[in-house]
Amino acid sequence: MGRRTADLADHLWAESLQEVQDTLGRALGVPLLLVDPAGRPLAVCEDLNEFCRWLTRAIPLSRPCLECGRSERLTGARGATSSLANLCQVHSCPLGVADAAVPIWSAGDIIGYLVTAQVCLQPESHGESLPAAAKLAEAEEHVALLARLPRCSRQALERAAAGLAVVASFIGSLAASRRRNLRLAERIREQTRWIQANEWTDAVTGLANRRHFCATLEGELARVRRYQCSLSLAVLDVAQFHHINEEFGHEAGDGVLRAIAQALASTIRQTDVVGRLGGDEFGIIFTETGREGAMIALARIAAQIEDLNASGELPVEIRLNVGLCEYALGVQDLLAGALEDLQRAKERERLPC
Repeated sequence: MGRRTADLADHLWAESLQEVQDTLGRALGVPLLLVDPAGRPLAVCEDLNEFCRWLTRAIPLSRPCLECGRSERLTGARGATSSLANLCQVHSCPLGVADAAVPIWSAGDIIGYLVTAQVCLQPESHGESLPAAAKLAEAEEHVALLARLPRCSRQALERAAAGLAVVASFIGSLAASRRRNLRLAERIREQTRWIQANEWTDAVTGLANRRHFCATLEGELARVRRYQCSLSLAVLDVAQFHHINEEFGHEAGDGVLRAIAQALASTIRQTDVVGRLGGDEFGIIFTETGREGAMIALARIAAQIEDLNASGELPVEIRLNVGLCEYALGVQDLLAGALEDLQRAKERERLPC
Protein backbone atom coordinates (compact mmCIF):
# COMPACT_ATOMS: atom_id res chain seq x y z
CA MET A 1 0.00 0.00 0.00
CA GLY A 2 1.38 3.40 -1.00
CA ARG A 3 1.89 6.27 1.37
CA ARG A 4 -1.17 8.43 1.96
CA THR A 5 -1.01 11.81 0.26
CA ALA A 6 -0.52 14.60 2.77
CA ASP A 7 -3.38 17.08 3.05
CA LEU A 8 -4.42 20.19 4.92
CA ALA A 9 -5.06 18.23 8.09
CA ASP A 10 -1.39 17.20 8.13
CA HIS A 11 0.03 20.70 7.64
CA LEU A 12 -2.47 22.88 9.50
CA TRP A 13 -4.34 22.44 12.74
CA ALA A 14 -6.91 19.73 11.97
CA GLU A 15 -9.20 20.84 14.81
CA SER A 16 -9.36 24.36 13.30
CA LEU A 17 -10.34 23.41 9.72
CA GLN A 18 -14.07 23.62 10.44
CA GLU A 19 -13.70 27.11 11.88
CA VAL A 20 -11.50 28.21 8.95
CA GLN A 21 -14.05 26.87 6.46
CA ASP A 22 -17.05 28.51 8.15
CA THR A 23 -15.26 31.86 8.49
CA LEU A 24 -14.23 31.92 4.83
CA GLY A 25 -17.72 30.94 3.69
CA ARG A 26 -19.31 33.78 5.66
CA ALA A 27 -16.72 36.29 4.43
CA LEU A 28 -17.18 35.37 0.75
CA GLY A 29 -20.91 34.81 0.97
CA VAL A 30 -20.79 31.37 -0.69
CA PRO A 31 -21.05 27.81 0.56
CA LEU A 32 -17.49 26.55 1.00
CA LEU A 33 -16.01 23.11 1.58
CA LEU A 34 -12.41 22.14 2.36
CA VAL A 35 -11.52 18.79 0.79
CA ASP A 36 -8.38 16.65 0.62
CA PRO A 37 -6.55 15.91 -2.67
CA ALA A 38 -8.90 12.95 -3.33
CA GLY A 39 -12.04 15.04 -2.87
CA ARG A 40 -12.93 13.83 0.64
CA PRO A 41 -14.39 16.58 2.86
CA LEU A 42 -12.17 17.69 5.75
CA ALA A 43 -14.99 19.60 7.45
CA VAL A 44 -18.80 19.74 7.29
CA CYS A 45 -20.92 21.85 4.97
CA GLU A 46 -24.50 20.63 4.63
CA ASP A 47 -24.92 22.36 1.27
CA LEU A 48 -21.79 20.89 -0.30
CA ASN A 49 -20.89 17.59 1.36
CA GLU A 50 -23.25 15.58 -0.86
CA PHE A 51 -22.43 17.79 -3.83
CA CYS A 52 -18.75 17.03 -3.34
CA ARG A 53 -19.52 13.32 -3.21
CA TRP A 54 -21.41 13.45 -6.49
CA LEU A 55 -19.48 16.04 -8.44
CA THR A 56 -15.98 16.54 -7.13
CA ARG A 57 -14.84 13.12 -6.01
CA ALA A 58 -11.30 12.39 -7.23
CA ILE A 59 -10.84 16.06 -8.05
CA PRO A 60 -7.41 15.70 -9.71
CA LEU A 61 -8.84 13.21 -12.24
CA SER A 62 -11.15 13.66 -15.20
CA ARG A 63 -14.72 13.74 -13.93
CA PRO A 64 -18.20 13.94 -15.53
CA CYS A 65 -20.55 16.79 -14.78
CA LEU A 66 -24.06 16.20 -13.43
CA GLU A 67 -26.13 14.62 -16.18
CA CYS A 68 -24.46 16.65 -18.93
CA GLY A 69 -22.02 13.94 -19.99
CA ARG A 70 -19.16 16.43 -20.21
CA SER A 71 -15.86 15.75 -18.46
CA GLU A 72 -13.26 18.23 -17.38
CA ARG A 73 -9.84 17.96 -15.80
CA LEU A 74 -9.12 20.53 -13.11
CA THR A 75 -5.51 21.61 -13.05
CA GLY A 76 -3.71 24.10 -10.86
CA ALA A 77 -0.87 26.42 -11.67
CA ARG A 78 2.32 26.32 -9.60
CA GLY A 79 4.09 29.48 -8.56
CA ALA A 80 3.05 32.94 -7.49
CA THR A 81 3.45 34.34 -11.01
CA SER A 82 0.46 32.41 -12.37
CA SER A 83 -2.67 34.39 -13.07
CA LEU A 84 -5.79 34.02 -11.00
CA ALA A 85 -7.54 32.75 -14.10
CA ASN A 86 -5.28 29.70 -14.02
CA LEU A 87 -5.72 29.24 -10.30
CA CYS A 88 -9.54 29.34 -10.26
CA GLN A 89 -11.33 27.38 -12.96
CA VAL A 90 -15.11 27.60 -12.89
CA HIS A 91 -16.84 24.57 -14.35
CA SER A 92 -20.25 25.24 -15.82
CA CYS A 93 -22.84 22.59 -16.54
CA PRO A 94 -25.41 23.16 -19.30
CA LEU A 95 -28.06 22.26 -16.73
CA GLY A 96 -27.16 25.35 -14.73
CA VAL A 97 -24.73 24.23 -12.00
CA ALA A 98 -21.42 26.06 -11.72
CA ASP A 99 -18.64 25.03 -9.37
CA ALA A 100 -15.07 26.00 -8.62
CA ALA A 101 -12.42 23.81 -7.03
CA VAL A 102 -9.41 25.97 -6.25
CA PRO A 103 -6.25 23.93 -5.55
CA ILE A 104 -4.10 24.68 -2.51
CA TRP A 105 -0.41 24.26 -3.39
CA SER A 106 2.27 23.75 -0.79
CA ALA A 107 5.91 22.99 -1.63
CA GLY A 108 4.93 21.81 -5.11
CA ASP A 109 2.11 19.50 -3.99
CA ILE A 110 -1.66 19.91 -3.91
CA ILE A 111 -2.67 19.45 -0.29
CA GLY A 112 -6.36 20.23 -0.71
CA TYR A 113 -9.06 22.19 -2.53
CA LEU A 114 -11.42 25.01 -1.69
CA VAL A 115 -14.72 23.98 -3.29
CA THR A 116 -17.80 26.11 -3.86
CA ALA A 117 -20.87 25.70 -6.10
CA GLN A 118 -24.17 27.32 -6.95
CA VAL A 119 -27.02 27.29 -9.45
CA CYS A 120 -26.36 29.98 -12.06
CA LEU A 121 -29.58 31.23 -13.66
CA GLN A 122 -29.37 30.89 -17.44
CA PRO A 123 -30.12 33.92 -19.65
CA GLU A 124 -33.24 33.85 -21.79
CA SER A 125 -32.76 32.03 -25.08
CA HIS A 126 -35.03 31.49 -28.09
CA GLY A 127 -37.96 33.04 -26.28
CA GLU A 128 -37.73 30.59 -23.44
CA SER A 129 -37.39 31.74 -19.89
CA LEU A 130 -36.92 28.54 -18.00
CA PRO A 131 -34.77 29.00 -14.91
CA ALA A 132 -32.01 26.56 -14.34
CA ALA A 133 -33.86 25.07 -11.36
CA ALA A 134 -36.66 23.92 -13.69
CA LYS A 135 -34.19 22.33 -16.08
CA LEU A 136 -32.42 20.65 -13.23
CA ALA A 137 -35.67 19.00 -12.17
CA GLU A 138 -34.96 16.55 -15.01
CA ALA A 139 -32.14 15.10 -12.89
CA GLU A 140 -34.46 13.62 -10.25
CA GLU A 141 -31.79 12.12 -8.03
CA HIS A 142 -30.19 15.53 -7.62
CA VAL A 143 -33.28 17.65 -7.01
CA ALA A 144 -32.99 17.56 -3.23
CA LEU A 145 -29.27 18.29 -3.44
CA LEU A 146 -29.55 21.18 -5.86
CA ALA A 147 -32.45 22.72 -3.94
CA ARG A 148 -29.96 23.58 -1.20
CA LEU A 149 -27.51 25.35 -3.50
CA PRO A 150 -27.81 29.15 -3.66
CA ARG A 151 -28.95 30.88 -6.87
CA CYS A 152 -26.63 33.56 -8.15
CA SER A 153 -24.94 34.80 -11.29
CA ARG A 154 -21.86 33.25 -12.80
CA GLN A 155 -20.03 36.56 -12.34
CA ALA A 156 -20.63 36.39 -8.58
CA LEU A 157 -19.18 32.87 -8.49
CA GLU A 158 -16.15 33.95 -10.52
CA ARG A 159 -15.51 36.79 -8.09
CA ALA A 160 -15.81 34.37 -5.18
CA ALA A 161 -13.45 31.94 -6.94
CA ALA A 162 -10.91 34.73 -7.45
CA GLY A 163 -11.09 35.47 -3.73
CA LEU A 164 -10.67 31.77 -3.00
CA ALA A 165 -7.52 31.73 -5.16
CA VAL A 166 -5.96 34.42 -2.97
CA VAL A 167 -7.00 32.56 0.17
CA ALA A 168 -5.68 29.27 -1.22
CA SER A 169 -2.31 30.89 -1.93
CA PHE A 170 -2.13 32.19 1.63
CA ILE A 171 -3.15 28.83 3.13
CA GLY A 172 -0.53 27.07 1.00
CA SER A 173 2.19 29.44 2.21
CA LEU A 174 1.05 28.98 5.82
CA ALA A 175 1.04 25.18 5.41
CA ALA A 176 4.54 25.21 3.90
CA SER A 177 5.79 27.36 6.78
CA ARG A 178 4.20 25.08 9.37
CA ARG A 179 5.57 22.00 7.60
CA ARG A 180 9.06 23.49 7.89
CA ASN A 181 8.41 24.19 11.56
CA LEU A 182 7.20 20.62 12.08
CA ARG A 183 10.36 19.25 10.44
CA LEU A 184 12.45 21.55 12.62
CA ALA A 185 10.52 20.45 15.71
CA GLU A 186 11.10 16.79 14.79
CA ARG A 187 14.83 17.41 14.38
CA ILE A 188 14.86 19.11 17.78
CA ARG A 189 13.05 16.12 19.31
CA GLU A 190 15.57 13.73 17.69
CA GLN A 191 18.49 15.76 19.04
CA THR A 192 16.85 15.88 22.47
CA ARG A 193 16.41 12.09 22.44
CA TRP A 194 20.06 11.72 21.39
CA ILE A 195 21.20 14.05 24.17
CA GLN A 196 19.08 12.20 26.73
CA ALA A 197 20.43 8.85 25.53
CA ASN A 198 24.03 10.08 25.63
CA GLU A 199 23.67 11.96 28.90
CA TRP A 200 24.31 8.67 30.72
CA THR A 201 26.07 6.69 27.96
CA ASP A 202 29.61 6.85 26.58
CA ALA A 203 29.40 7.47 22.84
CA VAL A 204 32.42 5.29 21.94
CA THR A 205 31.89 2.18 24.03
CA GLY A 206 28.18 2.27 24.84
CA LEU A 207 28.99 1.81 28.54
CA ALA A 208 27.86 4.08 31.33
CA ASN A 209 29.76 7.37 31.17
CA ARG A 210 31.57 8.88 34.14
CA ARG A 211 28.54 10.88 35.28
CA HIS A 212 26.25 7.85 35.20
CA PHE A 213 28.90 5.63 36.79
CA CYS A 214 29.51 8.00 39.70
CA ALA A 215 25.76 8.47 40.26
CA THR A 216 25.33 4.69 40.38
CA LEU A 217 28.29 4.37 42.74
CA GLU A 218 26.78 6.97 45.06
CA GLY A 219 23.54 4.98 45.17
CA GLU A 220 25.38 1.74 45.84
CA LEU A 221 27.37 3.36 48.67
CA ALA A 222 24.11 4.55 50.25
CA ARG A 223 22.81 0.99 50.07
CA VAL A 224 26.03 -0.35 51.61
CA ARG A 225 25.82 2.11 54.51
CA ARG A 226 22.19 1.19 55.14
CA TYR A 227 22.42 -2.60 54.87
CA GLN A 228 26.07 -3.05 55.96
CA CYS A 229 26.96 -5.09 52.86
CA SER A 230 30.24 -5.24 50.94
CA LEU A 231 31.29 -3.28 47.84
CA SER A 232 34.49 -3.08 45.79
CA LEU A 233 35.57 -0.71 43.06
CA ALA A 234 38.09 -1.50 40.33
CA VAL A 235 39.67 1.07 38.02
CA LEU A 236 41.39 -0.26 34.89
CA ASP A 237 43.39 1.41 32.13
CA VAL A 238 45.14 0.18 28.98
CA ALA A 239 48.90 0.00 29.28
CA GLN A 240 50.68 2.24 26.73
CA PHE A 241 47.37 3.15 25.09
CA HIS A 242 48.77 6.40 23.65
CA HIS A 243 51.18 4.34 21.52
CA ILE A 244 48.18 2.60 19.90
CA ASN A 245 46.67 5.96 18.95
CA GLU A 246 50.00 7.28 17.67
CA GLU A 247 50.91 4.19 15.63
CA PHE A 248 47.53 3.00 14.36
CA GLY A 249 45.32 6.12 14.63
CA HIS A 250 42.46 7.15 16.87
CA GLU A 251 39.91 5.04 14.99
CA ALA A 252 41.94 1.92 15.83
CA GLY A 253 42.22 3.17 19.41
CA ASP A 254 38.43 3.49 19.61
CA GLY A 255 38.14 -0.06 18.27
CA VAL A 256 40.40 -1.30 21.08
CA LEU A 257 38.28 0.52 23.66
CA ARG A 258 35.08 -1.00 22.25
CA ALA A 259 36.61 -4.51 22.31
CA ILE A 260 37.70 -4.06 25.94
CA ALA A 261 34.26 -2.68 26.87
CA GLN A 262 32.56 -5.72 25.33
CA ALA A 263 34.94 -8.06 27.17
CA LEU A 264 34.28 -6.36 30.50
CA ALA A 265 30.50 -6.22 30.04
CA SER A 266 30.33 -9.90 29.04
CA THR A 267 32.42 -11.05 32.04
CA ILE A 268 30.91 -9.25 35.01
CA ARG A 269 27.67 -10.20 36.76
CA GLN A 270 24.36 -8.53 35.92
CA THR A 271 24.37 -6.89 39.35
CA ASP A 272 27.79 -5.30 38.72
CA VAL A 273 28.24 -2.04 36.84
CA VAL A 274 30.94 -1.18 34.31
CA GLY A 275 31.56 2.29 32.86
CA ARG A 276 34.12 4.36 31.01
CA LEU A 277 35.61 7.02 33.25
CA GLY A 278 37.38 8.84 30.42
CA GLY A 279 40.26 8.26 28.03
CA ASP A 280 41.41 4.66 28.43
CA GLU A 281 40.12 4.32 32.00
CA PHE A 282 37.27 1.97 32.93
CA GLY A 283 35.55 1.43 36.27
CA ILE A 284 33.74 -1.63 37.65
CA ILE A 285 31.46 -1.64 40.69
CA PHE A 286 31.37 -5.08 42.28
CA THR A 287 28.19 -5.01 44.36
CA GLU A 288 28.01 -7.05 47.58
CA THR A 289 31.59 -8.19 46.93
CA GLY A 290 34.69 -7.85 49.09
CA ARG A 291 38.25 -7.53 47.87
CA GLU A 292 38.77 -11.30 47.61
CA GLY A 293 35.68 -11.81 45.45
CA ALA A 294 36.64 -8.83 43.28
CA MET A 295 40.12 -10.32 42.73
CA ILE A 296 38.50 -13.52 41.45
CA ALA A 297 36.33 -11.48 39.07
CA LEU A 298 39.38 -9.54 37.85
CA ALA A 299 41.18 -12.82 37.17
CA ARG A 300 38.28 -13.81 34.86
CA ILE A 301 38.61 -10.46 33.11
CA ALA A 302 42.36 -10.99 32.64
CA ALA A 303 41.65 -14.38 31.05
CA GLN A 304 39.07 -12.77 28.76
CA ILE A 305 41.65 -10.18 27.66
CA GLU A 306 44.16 -12.97 26.93
CA ASP A 307 41.55 -14.67 24.74
CA LEU A 308 40.98 -11.36 22.99
CA ASN A 309 44.71 -11.00 22.29
CA ALA A 310 44.87 -14.59 20.99
CA SER A 311 41.98 -13.98 18.57
CA GLY A 312 44.02 -11.52 16.53
CA GLU A 313 41.12 -9.06 16.33
CA LEU A 314 43.18 -6.20 17.74
CA PRO A 315 46.05 -4.44 15.94
CA VAL A 316 48.33 -5.07 18.93
CA GLU A 317 48.27 -7.10 22.13
CA ILE A 318 46.90 -5.18 25.08
CA ARG A 319 47.45 -5.34 28.80
CA LEU A 320 45.32 -3.84 31.53
CA ASN A 321 46.55 -2.11 34.67
CA VAL A 322 44.11 -2.57 37.54
CA GLY A 323 43.53 -0.76 40.81
CA LEU A 324 41.15 -2.13 43.42
CA CYS A 325 39.60 -0.61 46.54
CA GLU A 326 37.07 -1.97 48.98
CA TYR A 327 34.23 0.03 50.57
CA ALA A 328 35.08 3.60 51.65
CA LEU A 329 32.99 6.43 53.10
CA GLY A 330 32.31 8.31 49.87
CA VAL A 331 32.60 8.20 46.09
CA GLN A 332 35.70 10.39 45.94
CA ASP A 333 37.41 8.37 48.70
CA LEU A 334 36.60 5.12 46.94
CA LEU A 335 37.79 6.42 43.55
CA ALA A 336 40.93 7.84 45.11
CA GLY A 337 41.72 4.53 46.78
CA ALA A 338 41.24 2.60 43.55
CA LEU A 339 43.37 5.08 41.59
CA GLU A 340 46.15 4.87 44.17
CA ASP A 341 46.12 1.10 43.87
CA LEU A 342 46.16 1.46 40.09
CA GLN A 343 49.23 3.71 40.29
CA ARG A 344 51.00 1.19 42.49
CA ALA A 345 50.15 -1.55 40.00
CA LYS A 346 51.67 0.51 37.19
CA GLU A 347 54.80 1.04 39.21
CA ARG A 348 55.07 -2.67 39.86
CA GLU A 349 54.17 -3.28 36.17
CA ARG A 350 51.97 -6.21 37.04
CA LEU A 351 48.31 -6.94 37.74
CA PRO A 352 47.28 -7.26 41.37
CA CYS A 353 45.15 -10.23 40.41
